[in-house]
Amino acid sequence: MKKLVLAFVSVAALAAQAQFIEHEERDKRYLVPNSSDTTTPHKVGLFTHMAEAMPSCKVRKSSSPVLLQRSPTDLSSVKYEAVFNYSLKEHIEKNNVMGLMVVRDGKIIDQHYRSERRETDLFTSFSMAKSMISILIGAALDEGLIKSLDDPVSRYTSRINDSSYSKVSIRSLLRMSSGIQFNETYTGKNDIYYYEQGVRMGGNPSVIRTLNNMQRSISDEGKKFNYASVETGVLAEVVRGATGKSICQYMQEKLWEPLGAEQDAFWGTDGEGLELGHAFFNATQADYAKVAMMLANMGEINGKRVLSAEYIDQATNVERQPDGFKFNQAQMATGYGYQFWLREKPGRYFMQGVYGQYIGIDRDTKTILVINSADHVASASLRSLRTYRLFQSVIAAINPQ
Repeated sequence: MKKLVLAFVSVAALAAQAQFIEHEERDKRYLVPNSSDTTTPHKVGLFTHMAEAMPSCKVRKSSSPVLLQRSPTDLSSVKYEAVFNYSLKEHIEKNNVMGLMVVRDGKIIDQHYRSERRETDLFTSFSMAKSMISILIGAALDEGLIKSLDDPVSRYTSRINDSSYSKVSIRSLLRMSSGIQFNETYTGKNDIYYYEQGVRMGGNPSVIRTLNNMQRSISDEGKKFNYASVETGVLAEVVRGATGKSICQYMQEKLWEPLGAEQDAFWGTDGEGLELGHAFFNATQADYAKVAMMLANMGEINGKRVLSAEYIDQATNVERQPDGFKFNQAQMATGYGYQFWLREKPGRYFMQGVYGQYIGIDRDTKTILVINSADHVASASLRSLRTYRLFQSVIAAINPQ
């Protein structure tokens, strides 16, 4: 009997161990799940090892990496008001921030890391990836591989012709205004739950099959904002169809190489190797910052033009958005462009992801704020308000004029 008990304990221990990935000492304190299930209590470990917890493809680092210069300034005491007064340091503590970086004019001004995270970690993007897909759409448009944003999806890919989304224009998808009903409220088993099951969590996950199963009516396309991750999944398929390349390959050529990316990045895929598009891109904070720097510089970085200024302005300038997408119209206290969240001030906007992922960009002052968190709550309007106010205060602190 004693031998049976010992055998059972040993098997149970091995089974428990198999649920986690362990490379180094800190992984014993911050467990790394061997699954991309975001309901795990071990979010710190998962959100910095997501590429190991799910199938992924590699975006190779630049052949000529460019290190960001540093101009250290302690911004810990910078304060903002959002219901309560908080300092930057308090914001980090109260919002479960793992890493925070402030960049101005291409130089790292300040950075903070918690929970034994470090600047070489690959932080998962969640929906910040949507803005990356928008950038790739812009690159394909600049190259002439996409002829017009008003073209329907079906012009560039025939693989999802059974989907209602194949009839929708690229521009409507960029603005998340397909007119197709989709519920993404993170409050139970609604559309986003079943979409995620289809593309990454269920048996034999497939982006193409899941999109083809989306057969719904279209009403008032292009008129109303409705946040729907599926629409970015469709845009990713447009990029693949228009370029004849994978998202990872095209991103390496058009973005990671000219940015001077210092480290390989990884994008989560379905069971067939297709990038999910709507989320699960993984990169260092410095390389995220370089993407933002390029945008703040209206498409230029390291003396190279990466993206046209016209596309960036269309995508991010709140004044160029039609009715229904301007500030306080897309949603309360925000506007929406081409997969970017827009502030009231033109040229100030955010890339955002659940559980507290933010990249703030201010075109006028060339200020960048990168925040990666392991918050317990997926979506929180108060957390976003605090982050917007923090960015505003940081800009004022380092740009006193």
